[in-house]
Amino acid sequence: MKTLLAINGGGLFGIGVANWLPKLAGNWKFDCYAGTSVGSILAACYAIGMSPAEVQGLFNSKLPEKIFTKEGGLKEAVKLASYKTGPARDALTSVFGDMKISNVKNPLVIVAWNYNKNKEKVFSQTSNSSYLLRDAVLVSMSAPTYFRPVKLKNEEGKDEQLGDGGVCGNDPSLAGITELLKAKKTDIKEVKCLSINTGGEPKEKSIKISSIKDWIPILTDAVTLGNVGYTSYCVRHILGDRYLRISPKDLPSGSMDNFKLVPKIKEAWLKHPEKEALNFLKKA
Repeated sequence: MKTLLAINGGGLFGIGVANWLPKLAGNWKFDCYAGTSVGSILAACYAIGMSPAEVQGLFNSKLPEKIFTKEGGLKEAVKLASYKTGPARDALTSVFGDMKISNVKNPLVIVAWNYNKNKEKVFSQTSNSSYLLRDAVLVSMSAPTYFRPVKLKNEEGKDEQLGDGGVCGNDPSLAGITELLKAKKTDIKEVKCLSINTGGEPKEKSIKISSIKDWIPILTDAVTLGNVGYTSYCVRHILGDRYLRISPKDLPSGSMDNFKLVPKIKEAWLKHPEKEALNFLKKA
């Protein structure tokens, strides 16, 4: 049985995941890691061999503040993004150095979006493996309005504008399963997946549409939450009891870059029981 750990995007809510996953340390037997946005940072850390405790310490340090460095200087009306790409790149370089994806210790999948081609950009050891790991992570976490698109040269030497994997696959489970099937020649019946819903269960809310602009938050939710729910639905029915979704219900509401929420995010994740996940990992 090959076990996949798949971690969603969710900005600062990833700090909660980094603090919860050490509870599984005694049963840390994953064969592949998949991540989107902040999930790509976590997945990449684990894939290069960092322990859950080491990743916890990293996320409880100044890494989040270094990544979310305000643009400043320009009026909000003319800003292209809220945060600077340079400091985020420097922060990721301090973690991953010049390592290429091809040299990552364990199978890893990072989901991103290609703005030029209007299609997914998936980084793994079997696809786009010549990229620097830090660049793939930077691309995946560069959410629209938060960060500008990241310009990278593709294998043909042409510039591509790349960005957040949450646009197409905020839940990277399917991409991770695909990588296991490709790289390991594993049968689908031999795959199990522990999926981490970083932002927790979406809360039900009423909507009122009185003008065109009222569609904006609705469509934003449809893109970010819709592809997560749809992917989870598909994987749940493909894998059956070989799929477990960890999705806390009591996380605070608010923006994924709101540092004031971090204490409540940590508290909610640390309160979430780990027994179900431990039993899932122990089961053959």
